[in-house]
Amino acid sequence: MAAQRKIYLEAIPKQNQPIHLPNQQPDAPRVVQRREKVKSKSGLHMIYTMSAICGIGLFGIMFTRLFVNTQINYIHYQIQISQRAITTQSAINEQLNAQIAELSQHSRIMGIANERGLEFNPENVITIEIGR
Repeated sequence: MAAQRKIYLEAIPKQNQPIHLPNQQPDAPRVVQRREKVKSKSGLHMIYTMSAICGIGLFGIMFTRLFVNTQINYIHYQIQISQRAITTQSAINEQLNAQIAELSQHSRIMGIANERGLEFNPENVITIEIGR
């Protein structure tokens, strides 16, 4: 019996099966199935985790790109509004400069002075042309 025990003990590390008493049913297939399921589940779990991380990363990149494009479009819109205001103000300034040039003519000033009873003395009047 000692020889059988020795053989039995030597067989345990080679077979990777739990020690069973003679009156118990061996549950080795269940242990093998569990190990296979654990290996396949851990592999699938890693694949799901990596795909989830990639999905979150892609969503983050798309969201960031959308946010940046929105900000750029808003800045372009503000620039166009400013350019339109500048164009309008430039047109108003040109009209005002034309009115100033028209109202500051020497003949007009002389006409208003004569209407109000002022006399024209050519010695006191100096006319200077300003180049524009």
